[in-house]
This record gives sequence, structure tokens and C-alpha cells, in this order.
Amino acid sequence: MKKVIKSSQMDRFNSISSIVYECDRTDQSWVCISKKWIEIMRIVKHEEGGNGYFQLNVCGKTIDFRFLTEARIAPLQITYYHPHLAVSYHPFDRDFVIQSIQNYLLDFLGNSLKCNWRFEHIPINRQTSFHIPFIPKLQNVSFCVDFHLFGDRAKNGTTNFTEMEKLEKFFCSSPVLKSIKVSAGTSTAPFNPESKFYQTESVESEQDTLIFPAILSHFQGRQAFIRCHSCEIFNLIEFINRWKSGRALQKLEYLQIEIFEPELRPNQILNAVAAKQMNATSQPATHIVPKIYNWLYSKPNTDPIISHAYVVRETDSRVASVQIQDNTLSFGVWNKTEEEFLKMVS
Repeated sequence: MKKVIKSSQMDRFNSISSIVYECDRTDQSWVCISKKWIEIMRIVKHEEGGNGYFQLNVCGKTIDFRFLTEARIAPLQITYYHPHLAVSYHPFDRDFVIQSIQNYLLDFLGNSLKCNWRFEHIPINRQTSFHIPFIPKLQNVSFCVDFHLFGDRAKNGTTNFTEMEKLEKFFCSSPVLKSIKVSAGTSTAPFNPESKFYQTESVESEQDTLIFPAILSHFQGRQAFIRCHSCEIFNLIEFINRWKSGRALQKLEYLQIEIFEPELRPNQILNAVAAKQMNATSQPATHIVPKIYNWLYSKPNTDPIISHAYVVRETDSRVASVQIQDNTLSFGVWNKTEEEFLKMVS
């Protein structure tokens, strides 16, 4: 029967390139086809005494299923009822159940299927308690986590995050994440510079200052997108100079940092890092790369950088375009030496 289904639905299955496990604070994940966001099923805790369960053998494991209907609130506060298939687990076999579902999807849709486990924490307010997400032990799955790192609000309006020890334990016990989206206040206990937080492939951060988290100082991944309420211009200059020296940020492809204050002065920063300028008559090349992970599903690529200014890394002569406009610094690394870069734009 499985062979008949696979052969008759081949075109449909081939159009499915990725699956998302969408998880929230309940740690009960929806399994969705990400391209059209079609919810296939939900993995939920077994309800003792619940009705309507039936059992199926999934990759050698007997699992309880049932059909549920949930009330949901749509825009304009309209309630609608959403029927779905529920896969049930007991606390002692949650990993086994999830692994069996994953293996079954790979068998049906192919081993080239991209799978993301995505935890998104949407707090009611900044005082909502911090929640450590559940990360299952799965093969061929990338993990993406949304954190809100706030604590009690002080009289000056700042919030101090006080659960860093718990957060660092989470990173120590988890694989390196594909993407982190983080909103952060302040913290008297910063991340360890060797924390897996900084090893994440892609980080999107909205933060009060550049100190927490210190992405410009310790980031080891490929893409970073930062919105910061205030910063020291020195921090931006130091970041570019560290990249130029080759001492850090060797994997960096793209970094964008939007500053609310102070006002950025392009010439001040470019002169301080000894940026080079292309011939004014040359048409600058456009630097743009696919985003490693797209949280909003709206912009698959980075914002383009079109600039005459560039810097060169001392260790291998690699070039990075530098653009400063609308109080945003954009930094895009080319896979070209300075000689190759200038030949390309000439």
C-alpha cells in the first residue's frame, strides 16, 4: 500500500522540499509543510483517559494516534475550529515517538528533505518567565530557537536577565543551532565567549546595547542581523578592524547592524578603518546572499549592499563591501581577493 501511495503521489511528494516542526512553550510541536505552511499533524502529550485513540506501527514502534479539533482565534477575534491528526507520546518515550515520525517522513519524502525544528517563544510581556525549549535528539534536523531574554524592570526602564546559568546549560546540552532569534535587555552575567550561542550559523538580535549579547566581539557564525538601541561607534570600528586582521569572524558572510542612537557618520567610520574606495566611475557590484534561515518567510535574501567602499583582510586578501546609510551598517564578504574583486567591477 505504501508503494502504491508513493508512486501515485510522486509529483506531489517531490514538490515538498522541507518540513518544519513548529514548537512553542507547551513543547508540543506542529509538523508542517513549510512552503505552504500546511499542518500535517501535531505531536502532543498522551491524555490519560482520553477517547478515540488508535494505534499504528511507525517504523517499528507502536504509537497512539487520534483526531482532535481545537478552537483557534483568527484575526478580528473570529473563532474557528481546526481538526487535525494528533500523535501521542508518554514522557518516557517522547524522543522515540518523534524519531519514528521523522524516519517515516524521510522514508516517504526522501533523504534530501530539509527539516527544521523551530521553537518560537512569544511572551505576553517582558516579565513572562524564561522557558528552556525541548530539543529532541534527531538526525538530519536543523534547530532554530527564538529567545526573549528579559528580567525584572528597573526604575530606569532597563531589564536585567538573571537566568544565564540555566541558558548556558541549554547551549551546552544542545547541538549548534542553525538560527537564533533573540530579544535581549541587559545582564550582569554575559555569555561565555566560547558559548554555542556565538557558534550559531545565523543570529537575528534586537538588544538594548552591543554588550549583551556581544555578537560583534565573539560571533563565529556566518550571518548576523542586529538592531541595537544604543552603541559606541568604537565598537563598529573595532569589529571591522578585527575582521581585517583575520583574527576573528573568519566564517562571516554578512552582517547588518541598525543603530537607533547615536547618529552614524559614514566618513568617520570609513576613515577610521582605512576603507578603500573604488573608482568613482565604476559601477559597484551588488552583494546579496540567501539567508540561512528566514524567520518571517518574506525576504529570502539579505538586503543588497551597493557601495564603492570596501576593506581587505590581511591574511588572504579577501574583500568585504561596507555600506553605511539610514543609520545602518551593512558588511558583506566576497569570495574574492582584492585583485579578483576589482577585475569583476572594472
